[in-house]
Amino acid sequence: MPRQHVAKDLLLLFAQKKLEGADRRRVIRHLLLPCQVCRQALREVAVSAETPVSPDFQIPENLQSPASIGAERVHAEMVWRKELQPLDSAQRLLLVRDDPRYYTWGFQELFLNQGKVMVFDDPFQALDLCCLSLEVVHRLPLDRYRRSDVADLRASTLAAIANCKRLLGDLEGAQEAIDQALESLEWGTGDPLEDANVLSIFGSLLTDLGKIEQAVEILGAAACEAHEVGETQLQAKLVLQQASAIGWYEPERGLELTEKAVKLLTLGRSPHLDLVARYHLIFLRCELGQVCEARELYEVWAPTFHRQANRAFWQGRILHLEAALTRQEGHFDVCEAYLRQLLDHYAERGMQHDFALTTLDLAELLTVCRRYEEAQELVDGILPMFRQWKVRSDVLRAWLMIEEGIKGRTVEAVSFREVSRIIRRRWFHG
Repeated sequence: MPRQHVAKDLLLLFAQKKLEGADRRRVIRHLLLPCQVCRQALREVAVSAETPVSPDFQIPENLQSPASIGAERVHAEMVWRKELQPLDSAQRLLLVRDDPRYYTWGFQELFLNQGKVMVFDDPFQALDLCCLSLEVVHRLPLDRYRRSDVADLRASTLAAIANCKRLLGDLEGAQEAIDQALESLEWGTGDPLEDANVLSIFGSLLTDLGKIEQAVEILGAAACEAHEVGETQLQAKLVLQQASAIGWYEPERGLELTEKAVKLLTLGRSPHLDLVARYHLIFLRCELGQVCEARELYEVWAPTFHRQANRAFWQGRILHLEAALTRQEGHFDVCEAYLRQLLDHYAERGMQHDFALTTLDLAELLTVCRRYEEAQELVDGILPMFRQWKVRSDVLRAWLMIEEGIKGRTVEAVSFREVSRIIRRRWFHG
């Protein structure tokens, strides 16, 4: 079915900043897909309403030059190492929030980058740093920076906050942050790379929300934008995200997307993306029963995975691959050890959604090994977490069916698989 365009009266209200709530968010998301017809229509109605599309009505009186911003970055890095890094989050916030010396692009960017670096190792600390970056964004003086640039900075910071909250299981908070990021983009510079960055995190969030088809569509739109501006590496990253979103449900399609991404990548230009692509190739081949090919690929790439500096990011993925391979190869005792290490990994980082799904994988393995009491204990331990999350009733029913099946010794591996599908798609109550 062809996508419907936004009515011109809604675009006019949007241009006049009179559209609110869900209607405003729907228009923003439609424009970002991207829909060139509606973007052109927005420009036309904005002119007719005497509403400039760009928020930059005039050049700031003391506009900072690129060289000045470069000096800000150097200064921020020096102050971070000497004064700010040793402080805890509360001390840092109190110091920065009330001191105009920190209201610069350089400090905003530094706090944001530090948060991004820490996101997989310590998402709580990463969130604090990203929120500190947002505090600075809201205090940047508009006589020194263009409004559109500040809007872009706000969008990227809110997207990073959404990513932290997503990893911590606060999907409502992540939704709120990503909605604000999307809105900020509408008043930004229009840089397609800024759009793609926000849409990348939006796609990951939609995947976690179980909105798989919408995630694939959004990521595909972002990949098209990257292609149009010649950013093939970014396009490859977004195609890999599509593969990640769909691969668990349709591994054939996921593998096809991964192979497409590999063709887009220039080997060695983005080493991290090269490795992520290999990770997907191994996992999806394993899912499709191509275990020998998957194992051969893993033996080739595993030493490189282990050498990566981002230990937290790769540790979870290495354990995931080892568990998947040994499960398919029938080495259940080894698989169990990897799954238990993976549970510890997620628990230490507060990644509750991944913790629940891995618990289900381990319970399924224990059931296959006829260790029903241990499997039941694991499943019982997740129920309080589900009630705390206020999961949908069908998720709770599916989990209780697994629990009853374990008690009655009647549950099968396919039942675990179906419950995993339900949890991945329907666990969030929002």
